[in-house]
Amino acid sequence: MSHDLGSQEAPRVDSPRPASPPRDSLGRALALGLCLVTLLAMGGWFFFERFGAAVPAAPAPLPVPAVIPDVRATVVEVVGSVEWTHDGKWEALRVGHELAPDDSVRTGPGARVDLKVGDEASRLSIPERSEVRVGEVTRAVHTIQLQRGRIDVDYHGREDRVLRVHSENGTVAETRAARFTMLRNGAMVAVATRGGSVNLSSAGVTVQIGAGQQSVVFEGARPLDPEPIPLEVLLKVASTASAQDSLCVSLSGKVRVGTEVFVEGEPTLVSSDGSFRADVPRREGLAQVKVVAREPGGEIREMMMACRPARRGSGTRQADSVKFRWGGAP
Repeated sequence: MSHDLGSQEAPRVDSPRPASPPRDSLGRALALGLCLVTLLAMGGWFFFERFGAAVPAAPAPLPVPAVIPDVRATVVEVVGSVEWTHDGKWEALRVGHELAPDDSVRTGPGARVDLKVGDEASRLSIPERSEVRVGEVTRAVHTIQLQRGRIDVDYHGREDRVLRVHSENGTVAETRAARFTMLRNGAMVAVATRGGSVNLSSAGVTVQIGAGQQSVVFEGARPLDPEPIPLEVLLKVASTASAQDSLCVSLSGKVRVGTEVFVEGEPTLVSSDGSFRADVPRREGLAQVKVVAREPGGEIREMMMACRPARRGSGTRQADSVKFRWGGAP
């Protein structure tokens, strides 16, 4: 029996496949997770570096507004007898006193009081025989009511505030920066400006009074056109005979419109044309009568009139002596 050795196939033996341990799959998963964590961390760092400044910060707390103290008119100087009232009772006024709205101040013969408003350098000076009332006082508006007499103002300029001085007949003087005097004598109001400018308003009309000018208002009518402050004081006085032996002298005189007249220290009514009259009673030791004319700008002129003997006479007697003075007080 023969065998075909060439065609005989050798038996095929399959090699067994090595088994994969389970830990290999777990390692790959861990490695992949670590890669993802690393990528996320790097991405977060990149985003913060690139866009972190654009993230809005928490809003800062609002600043607490500063408390603005109330503005008051403060007394800085007192000369002579000066009183103030708030509820109708007059009391002596002292340096350092603060005046609130609706407080009034009055000065006696020969007296004076100076005021400042808040911490400002501006001064309001109230001379003798005058009375003012404090009105609205804020950081934007300073208001004063001139009830009688006069007020001298040295007001420093600022664009955010204004000073208004009123009188009871509706006349208003307004300024942001000026040195001026405003006086009220009966129904007459006058303003004389020495520096800056003042707007004087009455009856719906306003005139601007520049430095070196003055203007007058009568009975709440329109202001007269401003004119230069006169360099000389006009005062003409004559004494006339009187049928009354109780009178020392009867006076008649003439001054410029807006001028104040004092006879023996007492104010005398001046008419709208500048004329005045006054009867001076006789008293022991009175030999001469002093007549003082004070113009709105403060210029003063004096005359001394002789007292009539205690017997009836007639005719007219002119001034015995004349005294001229600038810037004083009667």
